[in-house]
Amino acid sequence: MPGPFEIDRSPPSAELLEVAKQELRETPEVRAAAIEELRKLLSASDLSFPDDEEFLLIYLRPTKFYPESALKLMRNVAEFNKTYKDLLHNLMPADVKPVFVDHGLINIFTNRDQKGRRLMVVHMGEKWNTKEVTEDQIFRALYTIQKLAVLEPATQINGAVVIYDFKGMGMGHVKAMSTSGAKRLLTFIQEACPLRMKAVHFVNEPMIFNMVWSLFKPFVKEKLNKRMFFHGEKMAKLHEHISKECLPANYGGSLPALDYGAKEWYPVAEQYNDFITKWNTCGFK
Repeated sequence: MPGPFEIDRSPPSAELLEVAKQELRETPEVRAAAIEELRKLLSASDLSFPDDEEFLLIYLRPTKFYPESALKLMRNVAEFNKTYKDLLHNLMPADVKPVFVDHGLINIFTNRDQKGRRLMVVHMGEKWNTKEVTEDQIFRALYTIQKLAVLEPATQINGAVVIYDFKGMGMGHVKAMSTSGAKRLLTFIQEACPLRMKAVHFVNEPMIFNMVWSLFKPFVKEKLNKRMFFHGEKMAKLHEHISKECLPANYGGSLPALDYGAKEWYPVAEQYNDFITKWNTCGFK
């Protein structure tokens, strides 16, 4: 078993493969045929992506093993990387180390939820010093985390859940956000991220959150909109989606209050520099 601050790259269990079969159409036969077809489509395209089985599965699982859909997702990723080249070109963990180590704005829980999904919290309020960390830097950190999450077969199959915590948000935080930043984040989540985003939960939103939401709302598509939930300070509403047994005391859960953060997770990112370098080659020929 991997330790608490490790990427779980263990092969899917029989139980997990059954989930993949039911939700993603994954069987040994479907998987093999889809990998072969995606390789053919990729080689005949203007895209440059690694074509080993592990890498292709990253794109086939969220698209339910339809090779054409996987290729479209790859194209979306290539387009996104091209559009935001200034921010993302050859981005390595060391480039976002201060966001992880010095500020702790993002935290991945060491446990999964009751459905086996990865849980992540993003602090957009009192923990965010807008004078030291920009909106762009937060996005670069989130993009880096995605590169690590896709390495986990369990996360590829079960997906991920994000909690945005706005506790202590003030006008300074609102002013630090932009329409372009909102569009970039939502384009990434909805079109250019090969992860199954199962839910986005907003907690501790103050009154001025309406100003923030007005930036994001125009870019939210129907599918994601159905997976967005607003709870305010009512953690009981959050517990309707994520079991109390899977949440720390910070969010009304029965687990101990968080005593770890991105600082503890950061060394994991550097362990996978080779994979991230490989990921950074993805794009157009």
